Amino acid sequence: MSAFSEQIENQLKSIIHGSEGLVIKSLGGNIVVAYMTGMVDNAQLNLNLLAPLAGNDQCDSLEILSEMIPIGDCKPFDQLSDAIEKLLSGFALVLLKGKDGGLLVNLANIPSRAPSNADTESTIYGPMIAFTESMEKNIALLRSYITSDKLIQEEVQLAAEPHTSASLLYLDEKEKNPFVELIRKRINKQKYKGLIGSPLFLKILTDNKYSLFPEMSLSERPDRAAQAILEGKVVVMVEGNSQVIIGPNTFVDFFQSVEDRYSSWGLGMFNRSLRALALIISIFLTPLYVAALTFHYEMIPMPLLEPLITSRSRIPFPPLMEALVMEVSIELLREAGARLPTKVGQTMGIVGGIVIGQAAVQAGFTSNILIMLVALAALGSFTTPNYMMSSSIRFIRFPMLIVAGFLGLLGITFFSAFLFIHLLRMTSYGKPYIYPFYPPNRKELINMMLITESSPFQYKTDLTRSNTKGGKSSMSKWFKSNDEE
Repeated sequence: MSAFSEQIENQLKSIIHGSEGLVIKSLGGNIVVAYMTGMVDNAQLNLNLLAPLAGNDQCDSLEILSEMIPIGDCKPFDQLSDAIEKLLSGFALVLLKGKDGGLLVNLANIPSRAPSNADTESTIYGPMIAFTESMEKNIALLRSYITSDKLIQEEVQLAAEPHTSASLLYLDEKEKNPFVELIRKRINKQKYKGLIGSPLFLKILTDNKYSLFPEMSLSERPDRAAQAILEGKVVVMVEGNSQVIIGPNTFVDFFQSVEDRYSSWGLGMFNRSLRALALIISIFLTPLYVAALTFHYEMIPMPLLEPLITSRSRIPFPPLMEALVMEVSIELLREAGARLPTKVGQTMGIVGGIVIGQAAVQAGFTSNILIMLVALAALGSFTTPNYMMSSSIRFIRFPMLIVAGFLGLLGITFFSAFLFIHLLRMTSYGKPYIYPFYPPNRKELINMMLITESSPFQYKTDLTRSNTKGGKSSMSKWFKSNDEE
């Protein structure tokens, strides 16, 4: 090893604290190649970097050295300390004796899996492919859906430890995208530590950080991300994550599946209406049962009252305690099924539900009617296509149950009003969260429900437009982003 290569090795090890994965290759006495083992493509390293440079150690210019390397992503750097991040990302450093800087050559070959089927957003119609943990593959998948020169890819670097790379993808149109600048501002607002996942990154982009309801969604489907970009939204990709961030979103966006557009307009409208009914059932069915049995027996029809009394004759607990026990049991089964391996988890959910339900009835801990209602409420929450919104709905059922057990229908009314006021006050990047219900927009409501044959092909809405004929969005007088306050 030459004196120059020993000098470079000592400098690099002092900066990266003596990493054992560092490889220093000396080519003659004037050229040194440094890389991290396991992070580079060995075939490209040997054929396109080491072989062309071997025997050319008399070269005295970085420009000439760059022309000898048949790799497109080859760029100079000024200081060795500035290139450490790229070195740890799979780049090779080419340094020339007597020169302050060197060359950064992209040989990155970070282990990643091949694109596979979507797991959390599976559908019957449409493409089945899903994003992977490689940002380059994800961008290529997205560009295969939007083959337009208007698709903008903007790289951003988070002020975080460790450093995290992200990309913003949006359409470049005549109207300036109102969300891109807000996202840039929030990314550069403050430094973060341990920001390595899309769900963590999503938290810094929301308007209402303490709300139970999600404002931006995570998706593993390229077709859904492409659809969002066509709607004028922004897609954020984070390196090393198989889910992309989509925003801004309204409340109704979380109940829409990409499969609805692939179906006929009638079936799409029926499926979305069914999810709306499932939302009501999931939130209100069990609390109404508790309120009726605790305070409002007179509301129960006489043909139904006798089976209820017979079913509850052996139950030692009040309706509130009975319902809470069953709801907690359902959540325990769901959590256990999610954490266990797939086949074991499915068996656990089915067998556990049957065994616990049957045993609870025979032991006199609950009634048959409540088991049926709790199961219907759980099924209603599982119909929500978005997992984050589904989790929020399941959580809301518990305080709704408690107020129903203590205050009856009055408690349900007050808590529902509180939730509705909270939704009215929420914004997503300055846009109303429950649009198109408020502010009311009949045309967008028709398109949202896929009522007409042309509705599946309508993408751009007033939610994602920055300007209208009057110069401002029709909603701008009501809403603004928290960043503008």
